[in-house]
Formats: sequence, structure tokens, C-alpha cells
Amino acid sequence: MWHFVSMRAECEKTSGVLGRLRVFGKVQIRASVGFICLLTVVWCVLQESYSWQNVLLGLAVAAFTLTFTNVFVLKGDYSKRYAIRPLMLLWYLLVLVWKIYDAGFHAMAKILTGGVNVNVVEVQTKLDNPFYIALLGNSITLTPGTVTMETDGQRLKVIWIDAHTRDPEIAGKEIKGGFENLLEKAAVRET
Repeated sequence: MWHFVSMRAECEKTSGVLGRLRVFGKVQIRASVGFICLLTVVWCVLQESYSWQNVLLGLAVAAFTLTFTNVFVLKGDYSKRYAIRPLMLLWYLLVLVWKIYDAGFHAMAKILTGGVNVNVVEVQTKLDNPFYIALLGNSITLTPGTVTMETDGQRLKVIWIDAHTRDPEIAGKEIKGGFENLLEKAAVRET
């Protein structure tokens, strides 16, 4: 019994993997129940089975995946690093779908009329969190007519098929198309 208690005390002092596992076990599981449920639903949809055995397996896989990612990959609290307001995320996704369709028709018109003017433009962003910058870059890439080639801090290099200007300010407003402002509103700031 004493040996078990002394091992536990040593684990609590450890700032390595065991320490992170201990902290994750007490704090994160309670905070991650919603995310584990979401991952379980995704698991069941992908498996095309909603039996109780598959749901239990999905829960186990989700909990393991979340724990493994948090401890070995992120080495920190993902819920603070990647926090985003759920309602703003939903609004962002709706705007993204709209922009994809809108840009798709615009790109088709440019291609069919021969008005394509491809160029690489550097765009500056106000976002400072790498997660939100990655979301912005992916959103730009998802909209037809633009592809984010590279990110370097707050700068994004974008291939643009309608490059009527190389001015980063003007091009940035057109390319980012409101995504940046929505991401700023959706971001949860650490206090």
C-alpha cells in the first residue's frame, strides 16, 4: 500500500507524460465530454452502425484519441488553444458555404470569358493565433479562384485567378472576404 502511495506522489510531481496524463484525467475528461460524444457520433456514422457495442467502442476510441492527442501531440490544453464560439462557428460555416458557391460562379464566369489573370498575392492578416490563421488559409483555399500556398506568421501567399491588383490591402479585402472578421468574432480570448 505504501509503495502505491509513494508512486502516486511521484507521478503527481512529474511534469512529463505521467504528469500530463494525471492532469488530463482529472480536468480534461469532464471538460471533454461533449467533444467525446461528437467524436462518437462521427465514429458511428462512419461505421454505419448504431448498436450499443459500436457506441461503446466509439466512446473508447474517442476518449483514447483525445487523450493521446492532448498528451503526446499537443502537449497542452487543446480546449483553450483551439477554442471557438459554437454559434459563431455555425455562422462561419454558413458564410463559408455561401462564399464557396458565390466564388464558384464568379470563377466559372472568369474562365468562360477568358478573363483569368492569375498571380500570386501576399495578404496580411490581423489574426495572431496560428489556429485561426490556418482556418483563414483553408477557407481561402476552399473558395474557388484562390489557393493559399504558404503562411508565414501573419502573412499568407495566395494564388488568385482574378488578380486585378497586387496591393496587399485591396487584394486582402477581396480575398479574405469577411472571413477574418468572422474569425475574430468567433475566437475565444484567454483571460
